Amino acid sequence: MRIQILLIAIIALAGCEQSPSVIVDGELLVGKYVGENVTTFLGVPFAEPPVGELRWRAPQALTSKQERRDATEFAAACMQPMRILDWYRYMAETFGASPDYYEDLEVSEDCLYLNLWTPTLESDAKLPVMVWIHGGSNISGWSYEKNYRGHVLAPQGVIVISVAYRQGVFGFLSHPELAGEGAVANFGLWDLVAALQWIQDNIEQFGGDPDRVTLFGESAGGENILALMAAEPAQHLFHRGVLQSAAGFGLSMPTLQDEQQRGSELMQAVGAKSLQDLRKIDAVTLLQAYSELAADHYHSPAIDGQLITQSTWDAVQARRFGDHEIIVGTNEGEGFDSIDNDASLDDVLLTARDNPRIGGEAALASVADEADPRRAMDRLITAEAMLCPSQNIAANRTASGGNAWMYLFTRLREDPGSHKVGVYHGAEYSYVFGMHDDYMTTTDTDLALSAQMQKYWINFAATGNPNGVGLPEWPMFKRPDPLIQELGDEIRTIPAIEPEMCAAFEAWNDQRK
Repeated sequence: MRIQILLIAIIALAGCEQSPSVIVDGELLVGKYVGENVTTFLGVPFAEPPVGELRWRAPQALTSKQERRDATEFAAACMQPMRILDWYRYMAETFGASPDYYEDLEVSEDCLYLNLWTPTLESDAKLPVMVWIHGGSNISGWSYEKNYRGHVLAPQGVIVISVAYRQGVFGFLSHPELAGEGAVANFGLWDLVAALQWIQDNIEQFGGDPDRVTLFGESAGGENILALMAAEPAQHLFHRGVLQSAAGFGLSMPTLQDEQQRGSELMQAVGAKSLQDLRKIDAVTLLQAYSELAADHYHSPAIDGQLITQSTWDAVQARRFGDHEIIVGTNEGEGFDSIDNDASLDDVLLTARDNPRIGGEAALASVADEADPRRAMDRLITAEAMLCPSQNIAANRTASGGNAWMYLFTRLREDPGSHKVGVYHGAEYSYVFGMHDDYMTTTDTDLALSAQMQKYWINFAATGNPNGVGLPEWPMFKRPDPLIQELGDEIRTIPAIEPEMCAAFEAWNDQRK
């Protein structure tokens, strides 16, 4: 009997020894292997849970430590409405799959965790680090969506980290009573700063190089990266940025007073008498009340006078990029999926009138050759919201002596569902991660494009330049004859597209300065 117990103990001990582990700030983090070449640590806390008295405060250093912390499962997502989950389920149905392909999402106010994938735990490996900032309009989305996992990228010689940050009412709100408490707004962005500081302090223990940290993100994630480039507390915590379908979001930003007004309105809506009362209301009740109050509000970072001192767009025009190299790009059909199938020529005219920054009705000449009104409307929307601002950002970066590259993603999958949604907002990130949904048709062309895009992104993280052996040359974006890289059925260099509309955008921008 004693021999059996001893054998069991030896086997159990051996199993523990086989689990990868790292000591971080006095905690033993125990992760797991993914395949033969990747170690992952999931649900790693980088700050105290922002609950109770820590709601609407800057993230606090982790003090609730454990001697041994299991890091083998994702933590709950931050509190949010199910907007992004519903979108994923809609996409599954569009491509002929069941919406149940996506499980229900567990959410919690205790959500400040990151996930890490690494091909080595050698502390002197000095691998480049890629940090993913998810999108979702800063009101929904989570760090471990199926397309955001790093076990395909990591074996190629990079550490991949995905970060959670507070959303909506919990991350992008203020209140007059917050004055004097430290951070007064942009709590979601402060979460990202805390995560980046954690990476600086600890990444070498996972094989990473703290001097080669690249942020990459899509939609609001890219918007947040651009904002952090000009934010003094964050500037020296990362070195490069990839802005995927994000450039137009910084054209307008709320003020601190705007944020405080919404906070006061929320207090009135829930019958609270003070900020302390608001902090005592349970998260679900608060989320429900706020979802009704601010249903149409876009949660851009705010000019708070602390982290953000001027609008992102004004920072771009002033060429305040720090020393960050950038890749910026857009998809061919950013607005296509949001346009009704029965759109008419009258709708095209109305869309042109609603987009004066690209020339208004004068822009109609640029899309006159489009037989499909949806396609014409999409070109107008994409140019105004994404494409022309992206060109402006890239041009300002290179004009200031920095390095910038621009792409246009045009790959339409060979699947009936693709013709319903086009090259939609978000279509590119499954190629960047090499994580293609099972319900979508993925051909050799898709796999080849995905592999090349991954190499571009990894080269950029490693060297500050996406170019490398075996890849089509990608020139920097420079005026007066700017070139961009088309990422589609083939990869090729082309002149910057929509020149007439983007010239009108530049004229509009010059007038507002």
